[in-house]
Amino acid sequence: MVLDRVSSLVKVTLLTSRVAKDILVEYMKTFKLENVEVNIVDLPVHSISMLSAENIAKIVSRKSVVRDKLGESEIILIPGSVSGDAKVISDVIDRPVFKASRTIVHLPQVLKYITEGGKLDTIKPAEDIITLSEPRYEYTEAFKVNGLSIPLRGPPIILASEAIARLKGEEFKESIARFLREGAKIIVVGSSFDTQPEELESKVRLVADISYPILVEAPSRSHAYRALDAGAQGVITSCDIIEEISGYLSKDHLLVIGDRSIDSLVKALEFTRSIGLYKVIIDPVVGIPLIDFSSTIYRYSEASKLRVPLWFSSANVIEEVEADSHSLHAILASLALELGASIYSVVEDSYKSIHSTAEAREALRVASQAYSMKSTMRGSYSSLLIVKSSSQPEQAPQEYTSIAEPVNYIEPYWDKRGYLRIFVDHKNKVIIAAYIMHRGGIIAVKGRSATSIARALIRKASLDPEHSAYLGYELSKAELALKLSLPYIQDEPLLKTPWDDIIEESRG
Repeated sequence: MVLDRVSSLVKVTLLTSRVAKDILVEYMKTFKLENVEVNIVDLPVHSISMLSAENIAKIVSRKSVVRDKLGESEIILIPGSVSGDAKVISDVIDRPVFKASRTIVHLPQVLKYITEGGKLDTIKPAEDIITLSEPRYEYTEAFKVNGLSIPLRGPPIILASEAIARLKGEEFKESIARFLREGAKIIVVGSSFDTQPEELESKVRLVADISYPILVEAPSRSHAYRALDAGAQGVITSCDIIEEISGYLSKDHLLVIGDRSIDSLVKALEFTRSIGLYKVIIDPVVGIPLIDFSSTIYRYSEASKLRVPLWFSSANVIEEVEADSHSLHAILASLALELGASIYSVVEDSYKSIHSTAEAREALRVASQAYSMKSTMRGSYSSLLIVKSSSQPEQAPQEYTSIAEPVNYIEPYWDKRGYLRIFVDHKNKVIIAAYIMHRGGIIAVKGRSATSIARALIRKASLDPEHSAYLGYELSKAELALKLSLPYIQDEPLLKTPWDDIIEESRG
């Protein structure tokens, strides 16, 4: 449909779900739209975006009230994420139905395009028809720390990474450098009651020249004094010792106060304001799963009323749940955004949480993008889909499957000259492949590329085709193990899934 008179008032109905209607109504109130009258009609479904156009047409055909409302409009718009051709809905209500944008944040631009005489499509979403500008983050800055803007509420959410207390010397410096490469904007130098104040001071001096804020965990007054004197820009501590360390804090220092008690946090805030400290972030504490995780929502909801930035630490969940950390960060980032967190904190306390900084950065990117577009993450590109894919993998071409001969288990041919050993050195990030001869002598090569290592060892050891194939198979496992930081055991499966045993049982 093309409008001949772009100045005339166009009656447009947005067809949505019952769940999304209130969100859509409130969002559209924030825009002043010219030459268009917008009505919003909801279907009795939880998510219209997951339906097909055919299913929507069937629902509309059974709802006379909905049909009557839609019949009052010149144009009906459905979400661009709906599958199928919108023409089938037009056939039911005798009105033109087109696909709008996939997300509601672009609707004002879509409506403006319509009033200017633009034509949408019944199959393609608006994003494929017109160029839509991405929304900008608009936030209230609470204050700056070492030049870094801290939002009162995210997005954006600032990523902080902690170097745990047991890291020392070069390992400590290398960890800090990796955190910064992986996206951290705040560095936390961890400590405990076993950490000597002099050791904490030494660590701060090692990284004092970086251009990002450095915070320290301060379990005592001495820890706070030594760290701040060494150049730390702030302190993370509990409500219990704020009065003790307050004398060391200037108005430019950042204070992060953590406590599960909202009353304690309120009293701590009252005290800091009474002595002129306003660069304060509070941490109501993300609970431990199966202990007090569900209380997290209540604590953060109450804390958000205090009008100060919120610290959201992922540590209790990442370390206490036996699941891959990247998936946990994906859901925690969403929770942090919903709760209005300003800082998302990562602690790589065990090997299973290594590279959590990079994972959290990606989780925050995907979640923040969806949140700013008032959408879900469904359909967004995400590198957190590591083991699974959002779409079904392509099938093998029929021309090959039709002629391929089935192969069952084949006994291996044993090499009388020697045997192969393969290792993954995670510390040095290399794979080692060795051919050990029965009569003595070892031929070994190392590297990061499975194919190059295979070619090198095959040529050096003159391996036969069968053992070359075996070497290639094991090296591909080793390369994946190195990339995913997984243990590698030769001749053992690299990945174990919950459905492996079920598949084996079904095969008899």
